[in-house]
Amino acid sequence: MLKYLSFLVLGALFLGASWAEAAESDDQSVFVFGGRYHTGHMEHILNPLGPFGLDYENNYVAGGGYQQFFLEGGNVRFGIEAGAAIGFGEDGSRGEVWGGLVGRYEGLQFGEINVAPSLTLGASAVTNTIGIESNRVAPGADPHVLFYIAPEIAVSHDAHPETEVFFRIQHRSGAWGAIAGMGDGHNASTVGVRWRF
Repeated sequence: MLKYLSFLVLGALFLGASWAEAAESDDQSVFVFGGRYHTGHMEHILNPLGPFGLDYENNYVAGGGYQQFFLEGGNVRFGIEAGAAIGFGEDGSRGEVWGGLVGRYEGLQFGEINVAPSLTLGASAVTNTIGIESNRVAPGADPHVLFYIAPEIAVSHDAHPETEVFFRIQHRSGAWGAIAGMGDGHNASTVGVRWRF
């Protein structure tokens, strides 16, 4: 696990060092979100109905986090993210913390509407598994720490660019069986609000 995270961090630093321009300000944000876990895999969000075409569990997630960006090149920014959440529902409850590197593209504008896709890659640790994730663990394996992937689309308005609403996939992954014999761990479709400062 540490080997993979080390490669991820070193790769991000190498790419970041090649950008000609460092961020001029300490772009920071905090965010909150909530959503629902589903039984599908991450790519199932690409079904024709998007998040409305998934088989949802009666398990939910609520959480929040912090981001800070350090590197900037054109419309692309790189930084770090850390967060915490609680999962709860018919299968009990669990705590989750994660941290990782985040990349964000800020070059999409439609009139006064700004659209910013981003991707966070890192590691997620949970107190225990709930829902379909419990069934995906190989016998005797430890699923407490998995890879974390969070693709996101954020939307803001020119009148208040510091406030965004977003849709995010909260994804824990065993990376095609590399950890705990798992492909996907757990996936949740979430919506949230971010405040940038």
